[in-house]
Amino acid sequence: MHFSLKVQKILGCSAKMISNALKWRAKPETRGRKRKTTIKMDRRITRMAKAQPMISSSMIKDSLELPVSTVTVRRRLCEANLFTRIPRKVPLLKKKRHVQKRLQFAKEHINWPKEKWRNILWTDESKVPNPPSP
Repeated sequence: MHFSLKVQKILGCSAKMISNALKWRAKPETRGRKRKTTIKMDRRITRMAKAQPMISSSMIKDSLELPVSTVTVRRRLCEANLFTRIPRKVPLLKKKRHVQKRLQFAKEHINWPKEKWRNILWTDESKVPNPPSP
């Protein structure tokens, strides 16, 4: 008996169906519009954004001379998990004056007991309050 007839009997289907199954290959997903940027362009965009975190998408586009819009550049950055950040507004510190004020504060409060310091809310760096002492 011929090989394809044996397979047809085992599987219980037609020869055409077996032929189609042997020809079938998984095709890549091709939906939507073709990407304007190549993989190489995407890497250059992310590399520049990582090197200069405060750079804008229009500056990236202009410096790399990309033939795409700034919105496309932002999309590629989002795909690379590089989302926009707005820098926190922090008062400018004039070093000498602030050092003197901090030193003055430290001298004024040098004799404070630990219990009094525990009641102070420090908002300069930490976001989590200090745990209570035992």
